[in-house]
Amino acid sequence: MDDSPRRGQFDTTVIETAAICREHFRITLLADPTFPKTEPGQFVQLACMDADALLHEPRELAWPPTGAGLLEDVELQSRAAVLRRPFSLAGRRDTERGVELDVIVRIVGSGTDWLSRLKTGDRVSVIGPLGNAFLLPPPGGVALMVGGGVGIPPMIYLAEKLARELADPSIEKHRKGIAFCGAMTRDLLALTVTHDAPAPTPTAFDPLYNIAEFARSNVPAVITTDDGSYGFKGFVTDALVQYLDAWITDNADRARTVIYTCGPEGMMKRVAEIARRRSIACQICVERAMACGMGTCQSCCIKVKKPDPAKPPLAGQDWCYRLACTDGPVFEAQDLLW
Repeated sequence: MDDSPRRGQFDTTVIETAAICREHFRITLLADPTFPKTEPGQFVQLACMDADALLHEPRELAWPPTGAGLLEDVELQSRAAVLRRPFSLAGRRDTERGVELDVIVRIVGSGTDWLSRLKTGDRVSVIGPLGNAFLLPPPGGVALMVGGGVGIPPMIYLAEKLARELADPSIEKHRKGIAFCGAMTRDLLALTVTHDAPAPTPTAFDPLYNIAEFARSNVPAVITTDDGSYGFKGFVTDALVQYLDAWITDNADRARTVIYTCGPEGMMKRVAEIARRRSIACQICVERAMACGMGTCQSCCIKVKKPDPAKPPLAGQDWCYRLACTDGPVFEAQDLLW
């Protein structure tokens, strides 16, 4: 029996930060070799304040009958991100010095701004890995990975997983993939465009090896922007539909295809509908605000179908609530009630 821990709290060290686009950056954290096994789709909770501030001894706060008390703790002195923030894993490498974890962050508030100012050698407290993971396509199958905005990172990790299988001689029938990634404009695309492949045209949806994060896993990509500033002009779901109608045309193709998606809820709903109408399996990595990531706070509820309406919870109803953090974040598309 494997006695290794499934999750834990770890003190990690920043080994690299790199800007990717106007609002996104990648941070690489080094954890010790005991960091548990991870899979694409899982996430971590990052503390967005100095690690030493998390370790102060509890004490009674002196508050005089009149007037304000002394605000001595960091979370009371300034606008600090007291709660941890959830981030999907964008990659993992097991090296001689430890486990390297990639996280892609969009700067939207005080917590992510704090992360953006970290430098090499700074410490970050991490809880993880958390949640469930994507199930890979059947042998010989095809993974169509659809990501939008900050939903792109788990697709990068999934592409790496597929690449490792391709390199494993013990796997007889390889699984391959194609990435579909969308952004509002070119300068909000959280990916690295290379110059060793021709840029796609606003009307083309042919996958190309011009995105570094996917090309290194031998996965071609279709890039879309809402304004046509790069790649296919329109929504990423429009490009997905055109690709499916051109290449996934018979029952055999559909049976070996699995669509994976993460990103804005409107995009994921549309992807789920596209998959349902074509009888293609679809797995959705939902995004929810999470205070704990471990099922304690009950803040990330999501409505799902029940396999047996007669059983609790909500006996007699054909639906119930599940938690994105512990029951997910990956769900089968047909189980979600948006």
